[in-house]
Amino acid sequence: MKNYNYNLYVGIDVSKGKADAAVLAVPELRSVKPHFLRKKLSFKFIKSEVVEFLNTVRKYSSDQYCLHTYFALEVTGIYSTNIYTFIKQNCNSDEEIHQLNTDFVNKWRESHNISKSDPLDAQTICSIIGTDDQVKYVSDSVFENKNGYQDLKALVHRHYQIKKLYSQETNRLIALCDCYFPELQYVFEPKSAAFLAVLSQYPTSHDIINASKNEVFHLVYEATRHRCSMDKIDKLFNYAQDTLVPHVSDHMRYVISNTVESIIHIRTQLKLIEKDIRKLAATFNVYSLLLTITGCGPLTAAVIIAETGDIFRFKNADHYVSYSGSSPRNKRSGKSVEIMGKISKKGSKYLRHALYMIAEFARRHNPVLKHLFERVKNGNKKRHKLAVIAVANRIARYIYSIMKNESSFIIMHENIMRLPEETRNTFFNSISLDFPKNTRKQIYQYSDINGEIHRFVYRNEATESVA
Repeated sequence: MKNYNYNLYVGIDVSKGKADAAVLAVPELRSVKPHFLRKKLSFKFIKSEVVEFLNTVRKYSSDQYCLHTYFALEVTGIYSTNIYTFIKQNCNSDEEIHQLNTDFVNKWRESHNISKSDPLDAQTICSIIGTDDQVKYVSDSVFENKNGYQDLKALVHRHYQIKKLYSQETNRLIALCDCYFPELQYVFEPKSAAFLAVLSQYPTSHDIINASKNEVFHLVYEATRHRCSMDKIDKLFNYAQDTLVPHVSDHMRYVISNTVESIIHIRTQLKLIEKDIRKLAATFNVYSLLLTITGCGPLTAAVIIAETGDIFRFKNADHYVSYSGSSPRNKRSGKSVEIMGKISKKGSKYLRHALYMIAEFARRHNPVLKHLFERVKNGNKKRHKLAVIAVANRIARYIYSIMKNESSFIIMHENIMRLPEETRNTFFNSISLDFPKNTRKQIYQYSDINGEIHRFVYRNEATESVA
């Protein structure tokens, strides 16, 4: 370098197993163009190679005219976290590291017509942080395991993966049963305890034909916790005697039995991880508050906490709704045309799914949200999903308020008064203050005209009328 001051910008592109880096020198003098000191540096995810990488960069920054060194890398989940943390902990006083917003990098690349490749991405990151004043960084607080957010998120994601595997294995078993034991589904519901119990011991119709009725009955009786009658077993045997299934090989019997064992094992894993999720989620103050939302169960509340993290990182409810991905994308053409597009689907897909499931329940059992759903749907079947998303959007705003203010969900008197008269009458005439000891119904809180809070549940006929 010549005799003028400059800053060093180091872009790091992290991929599976390795990272590529580039080093860009940007002079303070606008008349001097930035230039790359190194276009490609590669290192593996081991301490010795990362230290060697830092030493290589510091050889360039040891120049007396180098003022500061800036490291940056994209947020790429599991691959970037360890690298980022290690470099941050080993930064000198004249060094700092940031994480770049991935969407910003993608849009910058598109606007500058730059193709995507690992070595080129590192140069792109250098150019962004060294030349763009509008660069968007991601706050460190997003990745901190403050109060166990990351631990809860890991459990929630694992639960999602196991549940997906459970659905796949169950579908495989049902397909096998359709081929080799179709009569079973006429007697017992697929996925039920009785269904699995029979297949575990008698994987085909011919196995039932040659079995003892009493043995089959006792097997199902225990699996269903004494809720099976002999009539169902008789029915099963009658269907099996009339089977169309030809002889089945021992290999196919093994496949069916093995699939059943896999499903039972996965069920056990789901119960264990659900227990851990509830235990960890209960340590958060907002957990019990989220359970007061219509349709929000223990696992859903845990997903909301894990995917939201610290609620104060969102400036307002609009930012939180945008993060959930339930806000529409607006498309404009000129000054006169504005089209409301589909939802953005940005942010957390787990949070978006949780909001949608709450909305599906709430639009049946919450009078205010039911009215919103019907108003948006307007009797058009094709607008059903749009109406549910509108309810999910509103619920996201409720959640933001609940988590920020640490208050429970309350149906306000003024909101009820805005509803049509028929809906209001249904609401007031269908509530009950008689709480069963172990109720599984949704418990509501209502603030009357004087601000007094009342707790109630809907009676059975109310549930039917609202549904």
